[in-house]
Amino acid sequence: MSGKLIFAYINVKKQFSIHVVHYIRQDEKYIQGIYITNGDNGQFRTYRKDRIIAKFDNELDANLYDLADNLEHALDVLASTIPSSKNTSASLNTFDIHFTGFKQADKQRLIKLAEEKELTVRKSVTLNLQLLCVGYNASIKKIEKAQGMGISIMNESDFLNFLETGEILLGE
Repeated sequence: MSGKLIFAYINVKKQFSIHVVHYIRQDEKYIQGIYITNGDNGQFRTYRKDRIIAKFDNELDANLYDLADNLEHALDVLASTIPSSKNTSASLNTFDIHFTGFKQADKQRLIKLAEEKELTVRKSVTLNLQLLCVGYNASIKKIEKAQGMGISIMNESDFLNFLETGEILLGE
């Protein structure tokens, strides 16, 4: 899939911004593409569709969008995307991640962070894995397997950003 999407977005930190994205693919929950800022080459990012406040036909319309006039809608969008504090361990909707190529202490630290955010940590690359987080010594075979399965791959700093913002930054 190709094209350009222009939209108003609110992240988990309640930061509002306009995004111009040359998108590569999308599914039910996410849009992935190159985020263009100020004529830069851009960064590969993943956006949650449920955090998109408005879509625009062109950048002029996007720049005229007034958040103050649409604040109630923006807050509704944000409220609907914040996870509830209910125990979801019985839920089939898990977010699975696997860590590879890290020193044992680093891997344990990352696993603890993931579990604190209620991510499911897997011991290998599995069919339902959403993210493979790779360290300096990651196996090429494991990376190739994940790529072949369409799994997003990121490094440690991208993973930490994901935990903080909910955005998946790939390719930085």
